Amino acid sequence: MLPVGHPGRFDWQYSLTNVPTTTPGVAITPVVGGEGAYVQVCSAANMANDCYWITLWVASGSTAATIRDIIIDLGTDPAGGTAYSQTYGIDNLWVPQAAAAVSGGYIMSIPFFIKAGTSVAVRAQSSAVTTVRCMVTFYGKPARPEFQTTAQYVESKGVSGNGGTPVTCGNAAEGSWTSLGATTRPTWGWMLASGHNVGTTTAIMYFFDLAWSNDATNYWPILQNQPHHNAGTSETTTSFRNLWYAEVPAGATIYARGSCSTTPQTCECMAYGFGG
Repeated sequence: MLPVGHPGRFDWQYSLTNVPTTTPGVAITPVVGGEGAYVQVCSAANMANDCYWITLWVASGSTAATIRDIIIDLGTDPAGGTAYSQTYGIDNLWVPQAAAAVSGGYIMSIPFFIKAGTSVAVRAQSSAVTTVRCMVTFYGKPARPEFQTTAQYVESKGVSGNGGTPVTCGNAAEGSWTSLGATTRPTWGWMLASGHNVGTTTAIMYFFDLAWSNDATNYWPILQNQPHHNAGTSETTTSFRNLWYAEVPAGATIYARGSCSTTPQTCECMAYGFGG
């Protein structure tokens, strides 16, 4: 048998709180048509080690019968101050109509490298101005760093205004492939974000696929049948966004498609490529 390597575990982590609460993390106030103010989630002193992985939980961003497109940016300042930017951060994390914390919200697990001594903050833009909650946990000191995969950059594809690119889902069938945009750098992993751009959602089930192509004819799969559901209460309940390993070259076009258990509502998609 060939030897197989694995990262083992993380021996360090930092989060704003280790006590469960119905109002997790920090409150962010979005701006309509622009970026809101940054809110710090980790100081330079608390980033005591190099970070290799983060989990990000966004909740309490829904309003009854109201379209709530929300985009979160994670900014960093490697000097440890407050000059946050996306140069070494992540932009356009789309979390539409995030449910209250007690109902779940959005949970994202992201392999992303942040150097020790860096300060980190989050900000938001939205189609409506009401606060949203965001909690970030940072992980470092992997037991086997030589086997730990982590990204140096993230490419966001499909952003349109405060939301994603419209994707027409099929009724009990696959919809057509829709372009989310082309990559500019090579990537080795992807995450798909799906959601609605409607005020009142219907309790139905969706599956989404993600692929890449160089000719809009031959599609190479990245992920298949990622579920998305709503409870029919104008909010998206627990939504896990997972990393899928898939090498995609620079210059490739990313595509998404969807299927629905019945007549679909208006859906949108974004995708995030991890590289470096």
